[in-house]
Amino acid sequence: MIFKKFNNFDLKKILILITINLIFFSTVANSTQQIQEVNYFASLRSNETNVRSGPGSNYPIKFSFKIKNLPVKVISEYDNWCEIEDYEGSRGWVAQNLITKKRHLLTYSKKNIIQMFAKNNIQSRKIYNVENLVIGEFIKCIKDWCAVKINDKKGWIASEDIFGFNENDIET
Repeated sequence: MIFKKFNNFDLKKILILITINLIFFSTVANSTQQIQEVNYFASLRSNETNVRSGPGSNYPIKFSFKIKNLPVKVISEYDNWCEIEDYEGSRGWVAQNLITKKRHLLTYSKKNIIQMFAKNNIQSRKIYNVENLVIGEFIKCIKDWCAVKINDKKGWIASEDIFGFNENDIET
């Protein structure tokens, strides 16, 4: 006879083993997360942000930012961690709650002084001289210009002098 008669005790053991295996393998299958490639800009939420070498608090701190609202490019995500890149190309991981999607821009140019204009062209009135590495609020970008708010003044800066936006931000 192919089928063997099981007593109640043997059947309970088999059912328990099957249940344990199902729970174990479904947990393992659900816990394998992948690093997702993304490409968007965000800003640092805090006055001090530790950047780590990997996606978790158990990884060592590579460096710290000591400035709020600095724009960073989010290049990948894993669980609740984001891999970021700053304006100099330095990369590392921060907890997702340390960045915000409220956008800021950084004046970043080889020029010492960057001009802010009333409209999005160089012939319009110059309203501000801005030093390099100044953070402002992102408003919008049109063609080669970005509207930004710095110290309660709104104006336009050439996009070549800005870090913190990508092609998807440009309105036509």
